[in-house]
Amino acid sequence: MTNLTSAQRNQAQRSHIVDLIDKACLRIAPFWPLDSFVAVNPYLGLIDQPFDEVGRYLEQTVGESLFMDHAWFADKIAQGEITEDDLAQAAQQLDPSITLDAIKRQLAVHRQPAPVLPLITNELDRRDAPPVSEFVIEQVSQFMANYYDRGQALWHLPKEPSAGLFAQWRRYTLIDRTASAVGLKQVRQNLLAVPADAIEALFWALDQIDLPENRLPDYLFTLLKTIGGWASWCRYLHFQAGLHGESQHDLRDLLIIRLVWVGLVIKETSPAGRQHWRAKLNDWFDPAKLTASPPATVQSSRIDEILLAAAEQAFRRRINAGFNRQRTNAPDHQAERPSVQAAFCIDVRSEVFRRHLEACSPGLETIGFAGFFGLPIDYCRMGESEARLQNPALINPAYRAQETGDPAIAQKRHARQSRGAIWKQFKLSAASCFTFVESAGLSYVPRLLADSLGWHRSSLPPDVPGLTPEERARLHPELIKLDGGELTTQEKIDLAEKVLRGLGLTHTFAPIILLAGHGSSTTNNPHRAGLDCGACAGQAGDVNARVAAQLLNEAAVRLGLVERGISIPRDTRFVAALHDTTTDHVELLDLDRSGVEDSQVKPLIRALKQAGELTRLERLVTLEAQVDPINAEKQATFRGRDWSQVRPEWGLAGNAAFIAAPRWRTRGLDLGGRAFLHEYDWRHDKEFGVLKVIMTAPLIVANWINLQYYGSTVDNLHQGAGNKVLHNVVGGTVGVIEGNGGDLRIGLAMQSLHDGEQWRHEPLRLSTYIEAPTAEIDKIIAGHDMLNALINNRWMHILQIDDNGIPHRRHAHGDWRPEPI
Repeated sequence: MTNLTSAQRNQAQRSHIVDLIDKACLRIAPFWPLDSFVAVNPYLGLIDQPFDEVGRYLEQTVGESLFMDHAWFADKIAQGEITEDDLAQAAQQLDPSITLDAIKRQLAVHRQPAPVLPLITNELDRRDAPPVSEFVIEQVSQFMANYYDRGQALWHLPKEPSAGLFAQWRRYTLIDRTASAVGLKQVRQNLLAVPADAIEALFWALDQIDLPENRLPDYLFTLLKTIGGWASWCRYLHFQAGLHGESQHDLRDLLIIRLVWVGLVIKETSPAGRQHWRAKLNDWFDPAKLTASPPATVQSSRIDEILLAAAEQAFRRRINAGFNRQRTNAPDHQAERPSVQAAFCIDVRSEVFRRHLEACSPGLETIGFAGFFGLPIDYCRMGESEARLQNPALINPAYRAQETGDPAIAQKRHARQSRGAIWKQFKLSAASCFTFVESAGLSYVPRLLADSLGWHRSSLPPDVPGLTPEERARLHPELIKLDGGELTTQEKIDLAEKVLRGLGLTHTFAPIILLAGHGSSTTNNPHRAGLDCGACAGQAGDVNARVAAQLLNEAAVRLGLVERGISIPRDTRFVAALHDTTTDHVELLDLDRSGVEDSQVKPLIRALKQAGELTRLERLVTLEAQVDPINAEKQATFRGRDWSQVRPEWGLAGNAAFIAAPRWRTRGLDLGGRAFLHEYDWRHDKEFGVLKVIMTAPLIVANWINLQYYGSTVDNLHQGAGNKVLHNVVGGTVGVIEGNGGDLRIGLAMQSLHDGEQWRHEPLRLSTYIEAPTAEIDKIIAGHDMLNALINNRWMHILQIDDNGIPHRRHAHGDWRPEPI
């Protein structure tokens, strides 16, 4: 193919190149900021391709692995967790031509890295020192941290928002003299010849690189992955703009910055160096020449996926056996009215608590539902103008929860937090930083002791800072429209009906219905939002629970629901609660507004306390070397308050299954805190509208969580956040870097996945069980592009539970086959 220069390209050709740039950008997954940290599928831009093909592609372009090493699988086989039957069945489903002997031979061989797409900066690293590639990433990363600072920096980068990211970087780099330290002496001179307009600069860079157009997609993707953390941040900005129907081009500009850096480096590379790099680049794009190296062949990547599928089959065998035992536990429709119905988030941590709560109170029923309780809302604190999201990051809010109460309380909170901010700015300022310790250091001794001994309060929920517990109790969220207007009664009835149908509460109501959101209580933890409710956009779910309880207790709403076929008994009251997943303490909220007598909730409070004790013990044995049953609550609380604790809890480590079925299918089963449990009975879902919502919203969120944990485990270098001990916060709430520089680190830290001796997360793709007719499941899959790609390209498994409790797995082309039990 002939390589055209910028002068030779017509407008259509130029537009085509820009389109290639934008398509490359869409292959990067977004990354949410620390204050609303939500799990994201790191392979989101690649799900339109089969799982094993993506594995080969990532290994060959950027050296990223999609599978655990062979030793991990070999250990599971040696321990009997994965059987030969599991391997044989997985091979039969994926590639019948692959034998057990071939699998065993590959297991005995250490996986060799494939030759990655060569970049000219990497070639210079092997010839000169210090490394040019590291410098380029460091320079771009420092600029990005300055540009996107959200109030952390005391000295700000002068910028003109209208100029755009590329123009700002060009201006910044023209006065940056650090390139000379790595031997790049003419950066400023060459950069002056680069157009200030981003698109024109793009074509300048492509002229220097001189790469055929058909090779650009792989090259562009590889360049983006070299600065993958900041690319994911820019993809988040692009994603957010798209939700509001706006355009955003910072990610395109970032890729152009990387291309221009390549052009600048080429300008200072000797002819021999350029020739050497181009020869290696041509070899990489020539499959015939690649055979001289040990590439990730089709068969080897298929075997890697067979090993993974066998591990997933082994995991499902335990769940399938449990379903088989539960077949005799079908509910008695004449059973007594439950004493309490307690709705918890589908989060895997709730599975443990629900199991123990049901054991402590046999007359109680638990329900699983997405932790935002079906409320598409944001939340605005009193006296503030900006609202934060309280529903899944995939959707825009339709309503607002506005904090109300005594204005004097909000003023006190603002004054206290302002004083704290002013004091912090003073102690970090250039004028005081050298004298601060000498003059005020002794005043910090009590605080240092409190932090070291865990005496202070942990930070649950995020609205506590600046408030006493008594003041917090006097503030309440009220449901309003986004423009500040009141909801009509009809709008409230519509919303309440959706909430109840989603919960599966349409015919039997207990006297008390608990709506328990969840949050975590940790300190000195930049990623604390990742332990909060993902369905609430990385926030605690107490706001949603309080708004839902208030809505469902409203007399006019209940009256309107009768016309919709939902009759809530007069003695039924909805009570909000907050489940702290770090301590497993459940706090009941707004009891004074719920209309519930103290005598009614005392048995529930006792049961919640007992369940919390049992859940803490189950969790702590995986966290502590020694667990004292008497002091388990103190141990769990201290972990959240200890500012040096890198593992306050395991979060969603271990997640591997999603089950949408009536609770009786799983009641009494020990699922080990590894399953998302969503209440669903298709017999009460005539139009299958609830099923569609479950499969296109909570299931997608669960898949994002599952694949974030998966990616961070199989390749923490590329998809994880590294060592939490070395994290430094960037931009206030943007993200973290590891150590004092480098790219933004995304994903999960090693300490969230590994206990120092063994993995605490088992990287398996999500196995989704749904009790509903296969035809309806197929119809929903076919009508949703993302779901279709995830399932048909093997990014997750989908299984149907039939009336007899037998799971049937969906194979290629909608072929359903019974699973082994």
